[in-house]
Amino acid sequence: MCYSGNRLCIVVAKATLFWFILLLVVFVSANLILSHKWPAPLQRHSAVENWLLKSIGGPRGVEKSNEGPAVALPPRVAFPLPAATLNPPAVLASAPTPPPGVPVTHWPLNRFEDNTPREPIRPGDSELQSFAPPRVSGEGPDHLHGLLARLPDGTPRKKPVPLPAGGLTNDQKWEAHRGQCYNARMSDSLPLDRVQPDVRSVACKALHPTYPKDLPTASVVIVFHNEILTALLRSIHSVLNHTPRHLLKEIVLIDDASAPDPDRFVQGRWQDLQAELEAHISVLPKVALARMGTRRGLMLARMEGAWRCTGDVIVFLDSHIEATEGWIEPLLARISQDRTHVVVPSIDSIDHDNFDYLGHSGLGVLGFSWTLGQKPQGVKDPWSPEILKSPIMAGGLFASDRSFFMHLGGYDPGMRLYGGEEMEIGFRTWQCGGDIEFVPCSHVFHIFREANFWHGTNSGGVAYKVPSADITRNKLRAAAVWMDDYAKLVEYASPPLPPGMTLGDLEPRRRLREKLQCKPFSWYLQHVAPTMFVPEANGLRAGSLASKPLKACVDTLGGTAPGLYPCHGQHGTQGLVIDGKGNVRVPLLMYEDCLAEDGGRVSLVSCWQANLEMHWTWEPHSGKFISGRGSCLEASRDPTPKSPHSLKIAPCKNGEELQLWEWKDW
Repeated sequence: MCYSGNRLCIVVAKATLFWFILLLVVFVSANLILSHKWPAPLQRHSAVENWLLKSIGGPRGVEKSNEGPAVALPPRVAFPLPAATLNPPAVLASAPTPPPGVPVTHWPLNRFEDNTPREPIRPGDSELQSFAPPRVSGEGPDHLHGLLARLPDGTPRKKPVPLPAGGLTNDQKWEAHRGQCYNARMSDSLPLDRVQPDVRSVACKALHPTYPKDLPTASVVIVFHNEILTALLRSIHSVLNHTPRHLLKEIVLIDDASAPDPDRFVQGRWQDLQAELEAHISVLPKVALARMGTRRGLMLARMEGAWRCTGDVIVFLDSHIEATEGWIEPLLARISQDRTHVVVPSIDSIDHDNFDYLGHSGLGVLGFSWTLGQKPQGVKDPWSPEILKSPIMAGGLFASDRSFFMHLGGYDPGMRLYGGEEMEIGFRTWQCGGDIEFVPCSHVFHIFREANFWHGTNSGGVAYKVPSADITRNKLRAAAVWMDDYAKLVEYASPPLPPGMTLGDLEPRRRLREKLQCKPFSWYLQHVAPTMFVPEANGLRAGSLASKPLKACVDTLGGTAPGLYPCHGQHGTQGLVIDGKGNVRVPLLMYEDCLAEDGGRVSLVSCWQANLEMHWTWEPHSGKFISGRGSCLEASRDPTPKSPHSLKIAPCKNGEELQLWEWKDW
């Protein structure tokens, strides 16, 4: 209390009042910023402005760097992870046990080191975000964020384009599938908000009300490259329509440098992804779009999405999916129980031509082959709500705690374009303290591409222009880092890389493996994939067996009756491995089938049938390839329907030219 005449006291009181008012103004301003109360429906900012906005948690507009040095964005803060789920070396800080009544989801127990250093912005990169309200009018059970993208009269902004009354001609059908391996015209003819069927079992529906209400928030990442606009928008709409508002933090779209391609993606389709896409998402809640100025490939593009996420959980989805009622709660509930669970939904099929909803695709519980391909394991009871462990995952659709995903290293930045990333993440997750689980009560429909109407070249078996050598390289890279001595089994079963192509620098991933104190691959085989057939990795000799006079190699010819075919040097059907017992195994057939003498001919039989007919000896000095029965492998000039030469078993003869063989080591 100040008495009259006490000037010092009055000055202090005024100063105190001034600072109190100033702090109040700052507090109110900060709350306005953090609540995203921005007056304009769509805002764009410079890279520096975005840096400042991100640092205080504000919105993201445009980040663009067309010239000058790259601008690096500040790192994201890792989300807490329960201590019990981690290896001790991973824990950076700990906190006391939460008091009674405080949800674990929001209690800061432990933070984890982010092992995914963010790349700097590249020239041409830009960002755009809608500042539409978090929900719009018309909210209902099938429209959890309101009626989306509507005109003032209530009709959809993007209207379906009907198909011709008589259907598509053969030429129109070919054109509709061009570059996509699904029917783009059919996609255009369907509404963006079409009703997805609820395919959950009775048990799953009964389980749904028991999920906690206070689940982690989710950020959905969708990467696209030259996607059909309507398929992409339908994916976004389905996520908004079927994800409760309090659980969805944002949808982050990453345009991985879409560009016109006269063979695959015509100019008009590309233009759809420009102004029309931007105008559409400008009126959708919680959607952000980042365009890459240069192609990143699926792995780095998904990391660009992950780096922009702020939710507790990252959900990666493909750009041609349709989420269904109750899809996200089972995933988030499982992760909230243990943040080291990486979970995958039931991936159900959408017909690639007529877009009918089909049954389960079989991509639930998955194993792998020695070519690092996916092998569905089957589910005993497809209607059971039981969550099942899976050795690997399909890769296109999965959810993970954001901090745990970043702690494990995200995606391998050394991989190219597409393929093999699901194996690398699968091995790494299991070997480094996490697990992969199939959650059957979560259903997401997916368009599986098929090439029966159109198939491009240089596509590695997919619609995108991805050289098959890059897919092989990615798989061999994953094997080299995570599979220890078993990596040679993948190498022998894979085609050789083109001259000059290498696996790249493996040391960063190997250092990550050492840092995380990950388990050996032998542990993975024993505890995660115990039913996997594993040949003895030691003492193997890989190569091909060539007839000296005919310059032709022993070849499976795609069946159980091997023959001779001109040597191509690409492993595959001509790849053989001799093990320590003299069995000649075929890596392409997962080492389970062996070369055997079968009367006067050669057959491929199961290697489990241990007998003399399957044991072979190659004598380098004589060039003979001798069976366990003492007969010799002999080439023949007689053609077959599949080859200009043939193969047979004959008594060994000195000087017989057609019994001379050369083993070509790899």
